[in-house]
Amino acid sequence: MILAAKNCLRLARKIARHKRCRLLNYEVRQFADGEYYFRLEFSKKPAPVILLGNITPAPYSLFELLALAQALQDSGIAIATLCIPYLGYSRQDRQSEKGEAVLARMMAGIVNRIPARRRVFVDLHSAALRAVLAPHAELTCLPDMVRRGVAQKADIVAAPDEGARRRAESVAQGLPVITIPKRRPGHDIVARGEACYPVAGKRVLMVDDMIDTGRTIASAAALLKRQGAKSITVAATHAIFSAPSRAILAKAPIDGILVSDTLDTPVPRAVRVVSITRQLASVL
Repeated sequence: MILAAKNCLRLARKIARHKRCRLLNYEVRQFADGEYYFRLEFSKKPAPVILLGNITPAPYSLFELLALAQALQDSGIAIATLCIPYLGYSRQDRQSEKGEAVLARMMAGIVNRIPARRRVFVDLHSAALRAVLAPHAELTCLPDMVRRGVAQKADIVAAPDEGARRRAESVAQGLPVITIPKRRPGHDIVARGEACYPVAGKRVLMVDDMIDTGRTIASAAALLKRQGAKSITVAATHAIFSAPSRAILAKAPIDGILVSDTLDTPVPRAVRVVSITRQLASVL
């Protein structure tokens, strides 16, 4: 059985259909003072379950996942696999300024304490985060997404920053890979130099783990377009698409965007969503 947080329910239903298993339902109520109440709904205690949920910036997402884990523990139901497709706060994996909280480390510590036999994540943000998580499996879904979703073959693969280099290499299949360094002089600000790249007349595939405001891919695309790129297609796993992204991406010289369904968020009309149901179901 699968027990899914509300923010992962759509993906959980698709996985359940693929695995031919059932969802474990639960009741959530809120008391007058704001406290939450959780109760699992079952007549016969199920076998060990898959616990599925995203951790987003909304504090309730973490609270709900922990409450469901606690309900399982208090009911004597083991967690066979804890699956967190999107682990929020992962970009805060080091101190940039004195006094900052490294919230990725905090999140990893909390997740590590959930008593699961296995842990599965999807396209984690950085090596620093992988290092502080308990032993886990990581599904890298970009190669399959690109194979299924990008109709036009690329001539070159681009990483929009140093952190995306590993992802770019995973989809390259022998194609040349370029990395476009960036600087962040402030929060949500992206600055780039004017280095030259061999993209004139070429079809570029740019890959990253997530699209948030879109500034990283938009600035990289603008630079490559100025240098003569014929077309630019972007593939990213996690579709955050925060409020500024629509305006930013509407102005960017990007010919197509491909994302997965790890997050159940509205995407711009021109964005294509490729489901990772089959891949994820195979490792759960």
